[in-house]
Amino acid sequence: MYLPNILKDRYETDPIRHCRYSSRRMFTSAIWFYLRYIILVICSGIKFFFAKDPQRTVVRQALLVMRIVERQGVHLTFEGLSKYPAESGPYVFACNHMSTLEVNVLPGLIASRIPMTFVVKQSLLKTPFFGKILRRLRAIPVKRCHPGEDLIQVIRVGKKMLSEGTSVILFPEGTRQDVFSPRRFNSLAVKLALKAEVQIVPVALKTDFWGAGKLIKEFGALHRDRRVNISFGGPIRASGRGKNEQQMIVDFISNHLREWGSPVDAA
Repeated sequence: MYLPNILKDRYETDPIRHCRYSSRRMFTSAIWFYLRYIILVICSGIKFFFAKDPQRTVVRQALLVMRIVERQGVHLTFEGLSKYPAESGPYVFACNHMSTLEVNVLPGLIASRIPMTFVVKQSLLKTPFFGKILRRLRAIPVKRCHPGEDLIQVIRVGKKMLSEGTSVILFPEGTRQDVFSPRRFNSLAVKLALKAEVQIVPVALKTDFWGAGKLIKEFGALHRDRRVNISFGGPIRASGRGKNEQQMIVDFISNHLREWGSPVDAA
């Protein structure tokens, strides 16, 4: 839809550009990164207030975040971007959750092909600046204190969104995790896909370049030596109670993380 041709299916940081950025020690500190990021978020937020198509703004935000990450000397690889064509959607995207990076980049990659929304903490909708942005993107709010109520909310609102052609991004782990644990990866994505009769796209993410902060999660240590990898799997059609499909998603994420050298808890 909006993504440049360079990201039609697979993208990898150019080795020459990576080498050049890696050598710029002065401008690769965390201070420079977060200064650029804050300015970018403010500018993108202002555009959200006036944009006729907020999905397009999400795509632009993703591309700009990718750019400042690469300028830190970080190597990016995204693959499988053509596996979720709009004509076969909408989809439920089931992803592991490592850092703030995928919150900025993943929605844009998906929105480049098909309209999307995602599940967020209800409290974020009340924030003065980001609340309006999230409401414009029709984010699905959950309280995260009563799992049963959250399940009903996600199924009810998510099913409506999917019926209107909007894909839903889910992080079944609920919060950021340095180590992927199949036990923490709940089956909410599969349940929603079954109820809405749509396909599930598994997404494996290695984004631990961007660490979580002690006081503010979004501002943590940066690990420039760690590669960023995002891989989309082929759509899965769930049936029955979805147990086999849940295992397929977990296996897809686990296998990719191990391949990338990221730890995975024993199931």
